[in-house]
Amino acid sequence: MRKSANRFVVICFTAMIALLLLQVYWIVRHYRNTASDFVKEVNLAFEDGIKKESSLRCDTIQKIIENKILDTNAFVISAKLDETKKKYVYTVSDKGKEKDRFSSSFSLAEYSKALPKDKADTSVRRHVAASLAELLREEDLENHVVYYRTQKLGAFMSEQAKRYQFDTVRLRSAFNIYLQQRNINSPYHFVVKKNDSTTNSKGIEKTSKDQSVYTKAFATYRYTDNQRFVRAVFESPFSYVLSRMWLMLLSSLSIMLIVSACMIFILKNLFKEKRLSAIKNDFISNITHEFKTPIATVAVAIEALTNPLIRSDDDKYKRYLLHAKTEIERLNVLVDKVLNISIYEDGKSSLLKEEIIFDEKITELISLHELSADKRVRIHYENNSSLKSIKVDKTQFQHALNNIIDNAVKYSLHEPLIRITSVEDRHFLAIKIEDNGIGIAEKDVEAVFEKFYRVSTGDSHPVKGYGLGLNYVKQIMNQHNGWCKIESKLTVGTTITLGWPV
Repeated sequence: MRKSANRFVVICFTAMIALLLLQVYWIVRHYRNTASDFVKEVNLAFEDGIKKESSLRCDTIQKIIENKILDTNAFVISAKLDETKKKYVYTVSDKGKEKDRFSSSFSLAEYSKALPKDKADTSVRRHVAASLAELLREEDLENHVVYYRTQKLGAFMSEQAKRYQFDTVRLRSAFNIYLQQRNINSPYHFVVKKNDSTTNSKGIEKTSKDQSVYTKAFATYRYTDNQRFVRAVFESPFSYVLSRMWLMLLSSLSIMLIVSACMIFILKNLFKEKRLSAIKNDFISNITHEFKTPIATVAVAIEALTNPLIRSDDDKYKRYLLHAKTEIERLNVLVDKVLNISIYEDGKSSLLKEEIIFDEKITELISLHELSADKRVRIHYENNSSLKSIKVDKTQFQHALNNIIDNAVKYSLHEPLIRITSVEDRHFLAIKIEDNGIGIAEKDVEAVFEKFYRVSTGDSHPVKGYGLGLNYVKQIMNQHNGWCKIESKLTVGTTITLGWPV
């Protein structure tokens, strides 16, 4: 049994460790995959943010160019019908330099209207200006190159491109939008350098302990200062990974806790069964010895009574009969104790409550123990409560107190000194029995109320008992909806308090 139990414990712990290692392996693997996804996501978001920031700048410059082209003090818009293509060709030139060879001439694919004679009608001019501004955006601004189509327009575009250059404030607003779309809330900052690489492998100075995530670098096309390349640097992907893994972590932790709880429950019950088995074996050994003595005495007495010489001697005859009767009564008391414990545990016992004067019952028990003990016993009783009577089962009340006083007498090495005190404790009558006995070790105090349990004294039990007395007391108190409490210290003594409802 012991080897099997030890083998089972080893198997349980091995399974627990294997499960734990497996969970750790999958969590680490998932963490790495999620961290890799984080790098991909922030790079995609950063690329979108760069494009959005550039688009916002182009939108602003495009609108300014459109308004500039419409400025009649700066530019002249003219239209001439191309007889071959049957479409109007529009020309934008500097005012006063209409014949300048750098003037911009173009036709529109799905638009061909003459300039209205009414100067107040600016619809055609606005359409032409908007179309040219969009064309300049696509061919120049989005390619980060300004071509001098007209001297004045080229210079103006170049000036606006320098005025509305790359800006991290504008980039942050755009970048945050794309991060929110991907549910990324990790803190970050920008790193702007004059020289950098557009990959992750170069241009980064990292320490071995640096857990930051660097996006790839993008050109800012800002040539007026050292802000030529920009990266986003995230301090740690932990918050993102946690947001993606919390369900897995929670489920893994729950599984581990459930399995651990089940394992602890099984092992706890296993050790409890082992302990109960040892206690039961000890009980059987003790009770077998106790049974053998009265049985042997009764057998000797009966054999003696069969002798004619004994039967003819009245004194010897009566003495042998008395011995047999006494031993049978001992057996009967022992059997009653075992049966009563079973009855109380099954909840089949019935209470016959009646009003009793508890002082009288305690005094009777004191007198009985002082007279029947095989050594001098001193028992002092004091009622410090205002009560005189309580409603209890009289027999059970006596049995409970009798068991405790009996233990106090048996487990005293010298002259027993027992103090019994009655006090009121809220809605209970607390009867405290204090002795000067050998005491109980701290590790055994909580277990003494268990059935068959006896405090370990090695292989011998100098004081005879069955481990039933205090368990019997506990069952009686439970039946009465009362309570019992024990305090003990080795070589000093034990104090047991019984709380009876009033």
